[in-house]
Amino acid sequence: MSASNKSKNKWILLRKVEGRMVPHARYDEEMLEAIPENVPVRAQFAQPRSGPRHRLYRVILRIVANNTDLFAHDEALHDTLLLANGVVRPVMTTAGEIIMMPSSTAYEAMGEEEFKAYFDAALETIQTHIIPGIDLDDLLKEARQQSNYKDAANDNEERQKDEVA
Repeated sequence: MSASNKSKNKWILLRKVEGRMVPHARYDEEMLEAIPENVPVRAQFAQPRSGPRHRLYRVILRIVANNTDLFAHDEALHDTLLLANGVVRPVMTTAGEIIMMPSSTAYEAMGEEEFKAYFDAALETIQTHIIPGIDLDDLLKEARQQSNYKDAANDNEERQKDEVA
C-alpha cells in the first residue's frame, strides 16, 4: 500500500486587494465560480515559492551527487542536507526511541523565505562538509546553465516587479 503526500485537491491563486481576496487570473476566477454556493470549503493560504530556485536546488543536488562517491543518488544527498540543516521531524520507533527524520522542502511544507534560508545553508554544508572548498560561484554557474536559469536569488524580486507592471 502506497500513500502519496501529493494533494488531489485543486488550488487557485488569490490576491488581497483593498482588504478582499480576489482571483489572480481568469483561470482562478473560473475555479472559484465552480465552488457551489453555501458549501464550506477549506482554505490554506501560502505565498507561492520560486519554481526556478527549487529547480536550481535540484540541479545542484544532481551535480554534487554525480561528483562524489558519497551518495548513490541526489535524493540521498537531499536527505543528508535536510538532516544537517535541521529540517527534520521527530519519529518514535517501536522501542520508544525518538529519532529525527528528514522533513520536506515541498512547496506546501516550506515557504519561500524559509526555503531561501535553507538553500543558502545547504550550499554552505556542501562547501564545508560534502565537497570541502568547492567554489560555490562555479557550482551555481554550472547549475544555472543546466537549469536555464540566470539568477535564482533575484527570482522573487523579478516576479514581484512583473506582478506590479
